[in-house]
Amino acid sequence: MQLKTSTISKKALIFIFLLLLTACSKDDIIFKGTVHTVDVDNNRILVIAQLKEEDLDKNYKEVLETSMYSQAIWVNEVSPSKYTKGEEIEVFYQTSDDSFPAQVTASKIVKSKIEQ
Repeated sequence: MQLKTSTISKKALIFIFLLLLTACSKDDIIFKGTVHTVDVDNNRILVIAQLKEEDLDKNYKEVLETSMYSQAIWVNEVSPSKYTKGEEIEVFYQTSDDSFPAQVTASKIVKSKIEQ
């Protein structure tokens, strides 16, 4: 009987170890930037890293074509009403495509707190 319990315990430990290993290998990528465009029709927002305030009122295509910004992502499947142009946010995601701007689905979005 002791042999069976020992075998079950080892299998349980191996299972838990593999589960933890798998969970730890899927860390989110964090992208910090400014909401430039809120696309209500497609339920997405365009977030650009290190966006200058003077570029907020420009068309997003014009901004991206300048090559001043190398980091930009479309965050898909969001509620556009929750976000406003110029808002600083952190986007947590796991995968993106190779387009520019990249397309991602966020696992979490955190709005930056404004210090006063």
